[in-house]
Amino acid sequence: MDIKECYKILNVNSNTADDAVASSYKKLAFKLHPDRNPGNEQKAHEAMINLNIAYSTLMSYRFQNPAKTGQEAEDPKTARQKRTYSEGARQKAHEQAIENDIAYKLFIKSRDAANDHIYKFFQYRLYNLARRDEVYNRGIFNRIVYAIRKSYHEIDSLENRADEPELLEHFRVFKKMIFDFYRASECLNVNDNYTNQYDVDAYRAYRRGDEKLTDAMKELFFDRHNRGFFKRHLAVINLMDAQLFLKNAMRSFPKSSWAVETRIKFEFTESLVNYFRLFFSE
Repeated sequence: MDIKECYKILNVNSNTADDAVASSYKKLAFKLHPDRNPGNEQKAHEAMINLNIAYSTLMSYRFQNPAKTGQEAEDPKTARQKRTYSEGARQKAHEQAIENDIAYKLFIKSRDAANDHIYKFFQYRLYNLARRDEVYNRGIFNRIVYAIRKSYHEIDSLENRADEPELLEHFRVFKKMIFDFYRASECLNVNDNYTNQYDVDAYRAYRRGDEKLTDAMKELFFDRHNRGFFKRHLAVINLMDAQLFLKNAMRSFPKSSWAVETRIKFEFTESLVNYFRLFFSE
């Protein structure tokens, strides 16, 4: 689905702020839900799926392209300095090693900043959408998203400076993880209607996986810091359960109104598993 079609479906434009886009999405979701369109459920169901896809696609696009949405722009990518050395391959290799070292230190700074803000996400329990909708907490959540977006683009720029495969893998895995965290944080997790049994069952399957995913994240980004030690086995079990439950939910309820949220959460679980394997290997 292209971005112009997403704007059209959501009844917003490129200058609309993220909060207003989310508000429009919620109003349309309320209007289009199959349970509120008796006698026209199939059409409403298709419209709801398109609405979910449009919202997910647009918010992901805005996360990756903040300068194109009227949002506050991030720092521009750092241009690689031109070099005119004549010492040959050895000198170039030495200088690249220095670049790799600088890139690594900058990555650690950006990574820690992102992790600190994910910690705040759990500190203020912003995975609870009712709490997040409170005025004060909405401001905190917006600052968390801005900080994570900033880290994402900082790390993205570092890929132009480093050439070590292992270092680049760390950049890409962490960048993918925080991007998928952002997408997953925008997913709904509260069911407001229980008349459609298929959707109710899909929601319950989705929530089962989502709760395991949340528990894994809390251990990785919050509890272990407060406790002072890491319950590795607990994180592993919860990640494995989240993968299993969300995969089963996708297979069992492919046409439910929760299918998009389930897919996004599953993709984030996969990113979190890759992050865990790379950054928490013994």
